[in-house]
This record gives sequence, C-alpha cells and structure tokens, in this order.
Amino acid sequence: MRMDRREFVRLSLQAVLAAGAYPVLSHAEARALSPGEDGAERHITGCMWCQNGCSLIVYVKDGKAVHVTGNPADPVTRGRMCVKPLGSLELLQSPLRLTHPLKRVGPRGDGARFQRISWDQALDEIAAKLRSLRERHGGRALGIWASGRSASDGRKLNAAFARLYGTPNYEKTGPFCNYSAKPAGVSVVGTRHTPWTYTDDDFFAADLYVFVGSNMAATRPVIHSRLRERRAQGKCRLVVVDPRRSEIAGHADTWLPIRPGTDLALALTLIHYLISRELVDHAFIRNHTVGYERLRAEILARGYTLAWGAGVTGLGEGQIQDLAEVYAQTRKAIVIGNAGLSHHTNAVQTHRAFYLLAAITGHFGEKAMGYGCLNNGGRSTGRIPLPEEKLPPPEMELSKNPVGWLESIEDPAYPYALRGLIATGSPLTQWPDQSRLRRLMDRLEISVYNGLTKNVNAYYFDYILPAATWIEAGGLAPVSDDSRFVWVPQIVRAPGECRPDRWWWVELGQRMGWGEVFTDDLKDPVKLQNLAGAAGGYTVERFTARPDHALRAPIRVDGNAVEERGTLFLDKRFPTKSGKIELWTEELEERFAAYGLSAVPHYYTDPDAAPAGEPTIAYDHPALVPSPFQKGRTYTRRVRLTRKREEPDGYSLYLATGRPCRAIMGHTSHWIRRLNDLAPDQVCVIHEDTAARLGIRDGDRVRVRSPFGEADARAVVSPGIRRDTVFVPYSYGEKSPFTAWRSINHVTNLEARCPVSGQVAFRGVRVEVTKA
Repeated sequence: MRMDRREFVRLSLQAVLAAGAYPVLSHAEARALSPGEDGAERHITGCMWCQNGCSLIVYVKDGKAVHVTGNPADPVTRGRMCVKPLGSLELLQSPLRLTHPLKRVGPRGDGARFQRISWDQALDEIAAKLRSLRERHGGRALGIWASGRSASDGRKLNAAFARLYGTPNYEKTGPFCNYSAKPAGVSVVGTRHTPWTYTDDDFFAADLYVFVGSNMAATRPVIHSRLRERRAQGKCRLVVVDPRRSEIAGHADTWLPIRPGTDLALALTLIHYLISRELVDHAFIRNHTVGYERLRAEILARGYTLAWGAGVTGLGEGQIQDLAEVYAQTRKAIVIGNAGLSHHTNAVQTHRAFYLLAAITGHFGEKAMGYGCLNNGGRSTGRIPLPEEKLPPPEMELSKNPVGWLESIEDPAYPYALRGLIATGSPLTQWPDQSRLRRLMDRLEISVYNGLTKNVNAYYFDYILPAATWIEAGGLAPVSDDSRFVWVPQIVRAPGECRPDRWWWVELGQRMGWGEVFTDDLKDPVKLQNLAGAAGGYTVERFTARPDHALRAPIRVDGNAVEERGTLFLDKRFPTKSGKIELWTEELEERFAAYGLSAVPHYYTDPDAAPAGEPTIAYDHPALVPSPFQKGRTYTRRVRLTRKREEPDGYSLYLATGRPCRAIMGHTSHWIRRLNDLAPDQVCVIHEDTAARLGIRDGDRVRVRSPFGEADARAVVSPGIRRDTVFVPYSYGEKSPFTAWRSINHVTNLEARCPVSGQVAFRGVRVEVTKA
C-alpha cells in the first residue's frame, strides 16, 4: 500500500510533535495535520497567545473548530504558525474549562470550597460590595488588573469602568512584562515603539542582530524561524547575550554568557570603548542628538573600561571589544531587548544605555537598524466615550506595579490602602513573593478573578467568573511588537456559561448605574470596536478588508486608502522636545534626580543579588514620591546608590527565569495537555560542574530557596549555563491538572522594583539549590 505525500507529512509531523520538537509549521505542513476539512467553513482570525501577531485560518464544522493553520496571505508569517494554536483548539473543547461562576466559601488556599452560583447572583453581589467599598473608602480602594489574557475590547470596557468608579489603580500586563522600556524609550527617542517593522525590507533585512536578554526562539517562534533561515543562508549574523545557552543562543554565531543583572555594565562598557576610540558617528551625533558632550564626559570619568566591564559581567575583554567593533562597523544592525533586561531593578537605565549605544553609532533613522525592546507595540485603537460630568476627580495611583497596591495593605507609608481587587490574569503564579502575596490577599474585602480554568487563583479569590476566549469571544488579538493588530471574529459558542470579558463588564457597569455608557450593544465585538475605534479609523470593516485581517497602528485614513505605520524616524525627526535624540538634557537630569538617579546611567545592580562591594541601590523608606515618568500620578520610592556590604548568606547562585519553551505562554498553557506535555516539569537548569559539587544528578528533584521562599523543580544538568547561575522557568502552578508545581515566584521579592518603572526584579535574587 503506497502512502501519499500528505499522509507521509502528517505522520512525520505527528511523530515530531510527540517527541517534543514542536517545529514552526508551514501552511502546507499544518494542513497535512488536518483530521479532515470537508464541509468545514474557513475563517481568517488571529492568534490568542503572543506578540507575533500571527494571522491564522480556522476551520469550523458543525459549530466546532476542527483545525487551524497559518494564513499564507499574511506577509509577516507567510502562512507559518507554531504549535500554540493547536493548543487553542484543545482549549476550546477542554473538559478542564471553568464553565460556571463560583463563589469561594470557607478559608482561602487548599482548604477552599466552592459554591456554584448564577451570573445574576455573582454580579449582583459584586456590584453591591463594590458600591459599599466606594461609599466607605472611596473609589481609589479598588484595583483592576487587566492582564494579557483579557482581550483588547475587554480592556476598553474595564478601563472605562475604572474611570467611572474613581480608581487610579488600573494596570495591564506591562509592569510584569516590559513596561520599563516605555520610560526608557520616551526619555531618549521620544517613544517606546520598535523603530523597525516586521517587513522584508526592514527587520528581515538587517545584517547583524544582537539579542540582549531576549530569547526570540521561544517568545516569537515564527519571527525567529525566518531569521534562522536567513542566517543559514549566510545573510546575517546573530549574537546572543544571555546567562544560559537559550534556544536562540543555540542558533547564534556568538553566545556571550553574561552574569545576570549586569547588562547595564555591558552597555556602558561598549559606550566607553566606542567613545574612547572615536568609533562613534560624529555626523549623526552633531545633526540628530543633544547632550553628547555631557554623556561623553561622564562615561569617560567613571572609567567603564574593558577591564572594568569584563570584571563585572564575567565576559572576556576581547569578547566585549569584538562586539563593540562589529556593531559600530555594521550599518544594518538591530539590538533587541526583552524581559532579561526588564526584570531587574536597573531596568530603565539598562534599556536607556542600549538606546544611547544605538544613537552614538548612528543606528537610527534608516530601515533595518536601531534598538527596541519587545512587548512594547501597544497603541490605542480607540476608547469608550465617557460623560465628563460623571468622572470623579483623579487620584494618585498607589504604585505603577500592582504588587505595590497590595503592599499598601500593611505599609503605613502609603496614603491609603487597597481593599478590593479584580484580576483577569494569574496573580497566584505571575506575581512575586507568593507567600506574602497570599497573606495580603486574605485582608481584601472583595476579590474577583476572571479566568479560563479552576486554577490556583480560584482558591484565593472570592468570586470566580468563567471566561470565553479566542474565537468564542472575538475582538482584537494581542498586539505585535510593531503595533500590528489582527481581527478575531466571534465564530463558535463558548462552553457552559463562559462569557466574553465585555459581556460581564457591561452587565456589571449597568448594575453600578452606568447603563448609558455600558449599553447592551457593547456586548457585540463588532459594535464595540466600531464605536471605540471609529475616530481613529480602526473599524472592523478596515481590518477585514485586508487578506490577513491586520492593521499596523497608527493608521492614516484618506478616503478609502489606509496608510499603516512604517519604519520610525526615517525623516530623522524624533518625538522629543528638541526633535532630536536626547542623550542628556537638564530636564532629564531633574527628572531622574527625583528618583535618586542620573540622566547618564551610572552602573548598579539588584540589591538582593549584588556581590559584596558592588554598586547597588537602597530604597528611601518610608517616604513615597510622585514618579515623574508617570506624570506624577503614581507613587514610587526614591533610591540612593550605595555598595553592597556583604554577600547574601548561603545564597551563591543567581536566578534566571523565562519561558519554559516556545510551546508555553503563561499558566493556561499547562491546562492544555498538548502544550504541557512539551514542558511538563518546572526545571532547574544547572551547570554540570555546579551540580557535581552539590551532589545533584540530572532528573533529581531539587529545592530552590531564597530569603523569601522556596519552590521545587526537576534538575537539568547542562554545560550550557554559567556555573554561578540556575534557570527556572515561570508559568507553573500548584493546581495544574497534569504536572503541578509550586511557582518559582515563591522565591522572588515583592519589594525589589525598578524605581522608575516599578518592574519587579524577577531575575534579581540569589538562591541556594539542594536535593529535595
């Protein structure tokens, strides 16, 4: 019996997936996995997961989604997709979905019991408690965290709800992701957005890519697959700066295993080397920047030499020199930052230093160049119009990071305390210092969790509301790094009583007495987007007129023509006060002085990880100050530069974190067997020499401890990581159905935050590792 090519491809790919290789699939390869599309309807949609911004084709038969492929009409993906959309299909029909509203009864935690209630009862009780909370403590006592799980249209509504309720404590994913790049980018080039777009003549045309704290192979597998092909064809060079040999480091020309938390030292050393050897672009500096002489004087005076940089980062002097020279000599060079930079107390200054590096070498103003941090593509696609007379006077936000909201419960330095929390993400896996977090949550008067599964969060919140997702809900897919939004039509029915975010926010808004704003029309994703997006041109008709259903924001509409965002700064004009790149100005110096910092970054690293004698920061307790880069509307703590007095007692290993692999994005992935099976264990990657010294073998269950808590993991012994570092991925949780693990965020510190951005130093702690 002869096997046709399609059947051969299908069986081959199934074998690869079963082995855990999870390749990026072409459109043809994904079609080959189809169980059969005869009679199925074909719908263009977007992916629900990450910031690739992929356009997809989903096949629906008898009201059920039966298959999904990439969209060959998408110019970015060219029809490719990773394995995560196949997980989306499983999630739609999973018996593990939360399908009815629940009310927790009894204590929080493992002893929690649940009562099934109706939507009417849940929303009536929530509304009554919210009204009572506001009457007794003011609207500011409520916090709303709209995480990445919630769709764009749900965020439009919960943002409107927050303003009408009168709370300034409203945040999205940024403070736990890459928000620090926003004040960094705005302070130098006037925007946080990547200068490039993911197009053939821009991002995919560079000759050199430098990834700093960025594992694009895991976080953007489709984009990375195109880079990997270009490198294999000899069209580009990849350099990866990372404490471990990550997936992308394994495909790179050069891997630089830097000590965690010292990327700022690397950037300052590169700047010093280029300035001291006159390898900067003087014409570009003269015509398109301000403040170079001040930058030059401070960098040289502080002695950030090759010898100094090598001593701090653990890299060789020759390695740093080679990187500096190849970067300065390569015109089409892109430097990419990510959470490896953002998850430290020096986050903003580190991003700023790489912006400065790109500026003094003239790497802005043309295609295929520049510095940018990923996960900063967000732009407004419209908002719900609100009656000004119904908006309470603005209040000060407790903290840019929601963990600061909870900190206010027991810290008298805050002018008021958080007393209620609504979350659409996973605080019980994603937020730091989990033991303290759970203790503080017990003091809230009301807490509401909206999610897809009965995961660990359900055991700590008062009300648990079942969410609809992806093509059950419709709306805009998560935005890409270059601000590309893909329209997702509402195609299939959600299971049980699951509802889209917008549905219950409308219902809750009506119960609060704001029915003239939260009208029933807004339960329809098309009507909601058209109302909110009309002024800017972001109507559903314009999205669906494109073969990939995508628009790259901002757009300009001229009649029937739509012009999308292109490469930034091609006119050499920058959206700063001076119209130029601002390397240093007196105003910047004043703004950074408010935090105890300087406009020209001075090196420091995380207080919980710094070796004895190394520069770090000390927080000015108990005083709180308004944060200038949030327009003085949120509190932060001023810091002072100091030196670490002594080594952390007994904690000799630096902790690095990140995604487990390209199949996993967030806690929900572990409730999908197809995805969880590709990364079932919370691993602890440890160098083979360190493991031998500690008596740890590959596969051992180990315990990772810090001064803040502990978590277990499965040892992976490898030569591909620094001897002084371990890597433990985030996203795992205690209640996961297939492989339950206590989140590594039990060992991270709630108080260690970047003073400018509020970002938590998830990678700024030292740990000890022992056999469990």
